[in-house]
Amino acid sequence: MFSLNLGFEEIRQTDGGFVSYFARYNSLCICAIHRNRQVETLTHRQLLDTIAQLKNSAWAREAKVIITSLVIRETQADIDSEFAETLIDLAASVWSIIAIGKFPGDISYDEPIIWENGKLFTQPSAPENSRSVIGKLFSNQLATNEVVKLPQSFTAAYLEKVGGIQVRWTSNLADHLLLRDDDTKLMLFHQVSALRLHKASPDSLFPPSLVDETLRTISLLIPPVLGACNPWFKLEQQKQQIDEQAGLCDRLNSSERQIDRFVFWRERLVLLKRTFDEAEPRTLSQLWWDDRRKSQWFTFWVAVLVFIVTVFFGVIQSVASIVQAWASVNSLKANGTK
Repeated sequence: MFSLNLGFEEIRQTDGGFVSYFARYNSLCICAIHRNRQVETLTHRQLLDTIAQLKNSAWAREAKVIITSLVIRETQADIDSEFAETLIDLAASVWSIIAIGKFPGDISYDEPIIWENGKLFTQPSAPENSRSVIGKLFSNQLATNEVVKLPQSFTAAYLEKVGGIQVRWTSNLADHLLLRDDDTKLMLFHQVSALRLHKASPDSLFPPSLVDETLRTISLLIPPVLGACNPWFKLEQQKQQIDEQAGLCDRLNSSERQIDRFVFWRERLVLLKRTFDEAEPRTLSQLWWDDRRKSQWFTFWVAVLVFIVTVFFGVIQSVASIVQAWASVNSLKANGTK
């Protein structure tokens, strides 16, 4: 599918042999069956053949209907055009790691990518790439010149701990870095092993600069610790199936974290940083960990400490007064008895 011959060692260095990628593949197949029951008759070989048709034809043909007729002819089966279109959308989704078309039960938070006419993709270096369906997704991402700082503490764990922004993992590259549910959920792409296959593939859909920048955004939010996954990411892996390689991207230095080093994902990063900066702590835990404004943080907790100390000594003084009064009453009673 990627026109690569991978050795055992190369496969071993992925997430257990592309476990998370095949889990996504299985999920897409189930969703495609819900869309058209004829997909149940489909073999893996027919799906691979369809992907090959896409790779060989989508660069040269202008309309999806032409590729549909090619698929029907190649499979030599008695199928209708609806099934053929479902097959094409499934093949495009599996190959591109982008959700193409509408599949019942598949959760994609961005607007669905519908391929009705025109080219699905072109070679990344081709002048007309920005006019293809996939090329449009990433050709004009640089839509803001706003300058923001991305400090070393700007990580997914910190966003969750301080800003209350929870990470939702996605296998759809189009959803990467999107904010959803009133800016309380961050979509984070994790299929790093498959993304690296695209970079190495001679007929990749994506320019190498897009792949590299996507990996840098993942490393920015999930920085490794001493070459291993950080503790927060390990806890996330225990909750669901995530590509382990997402936690092993090369750690960024200060210059690589500069916002002007990002082109394709700059707008979403700026929006994420702005949303985080505007988020106010809602719990005591968030208040404790929120050191974005260090002077305010110090002043607040000093005031809290002073308040606690005041209350503590006030309680002690009250108790002492009560004990003293009780002792005085008992003394008076004893003197009266005498």
